[in-house]
This record gives sequence, C-alpha cells and structure tokens, in this order.
Amino acid sequence: MTRNKNFTSKIIGYLDENIIKCFNIEKVVSKEIVQSNKLDIHTNKHANDFITLDSYHNTLMNIDKIISSPYYVEYDEKRNSLKYYGKVDQYVCVVVRLDKKEYFVSTFYPLSKKKIDKLKSKEDLNN
Repeated sequence: MTRNKNFTSKIIGYLDENIIKCFNIEKVVSKEIVQSNKLDIHTNKHANDFITLDSYHNTLMNIDKIISSPYYVEYDEKRNSLKYYGKVDQYVCVVVRLDKKEYFVSTFYPLSKKKIDKLKSKEDLNN
C-alpha cells in the first residue's frame, strides 16, 4: 500500500508493456496502477446503473481482474487515460488516469457488450 496525506491506495495491477507500445504512451512514470481506498466515494454515483448493488460491489472488489485480463482496452488521449473493458457480473469500463505522478483508477461504470464491440470495431476500422 502507498500513502498520500489524503488517502491510502493499493496496487491493483500493472501497465502492460504491450499497452505501452500499442498506444505509444511516452514517459511511463511507473507501471503500477493503484486504487484508492476511497474509490467508492467517486463511483457511488454509478451504483444505481448496475443491475444490482451486489454487481456494483463485486465489480469494485474485482477491478484487478479487469485490468489484468481485459476484454478490450482503449486510450483516451483527450483525458490521458486508459479504458479497460471487461466483465465481472456485467460488462464495465474501468478508467485508469495516467497522471504525472501515478496511474490510478478514477472511476468505473457499466455498459453493454454491444457498445464495447462497437467501440472495438470502430478502432479496427481506423487501423
């Protein structure tokens, strides 16, 4: 666990070398991806978007699995973040912010597999 004066965080994953190369991420600060122990405060607004509250909590407890084995990953250049898409009880997007000091999970929310596949096919057309 790492400590900041405002919160405690734990390492939940690592930035994969293939992702660094694929999205040409320069100036890699660290390969560690952390999750604040207060992430639920930022994501509570999405809790009702999940099929059940249990699904929300299960996703919160399994973010590391989505990051280690994503269904799909995309880079959001405008927000300087990576979006990891995967499934726990339902499909979700886990947003990892690539900050100058560290990489951290900023939020997560559910979305349909159909929408993820649409994003995926759109990227395939651009390549």
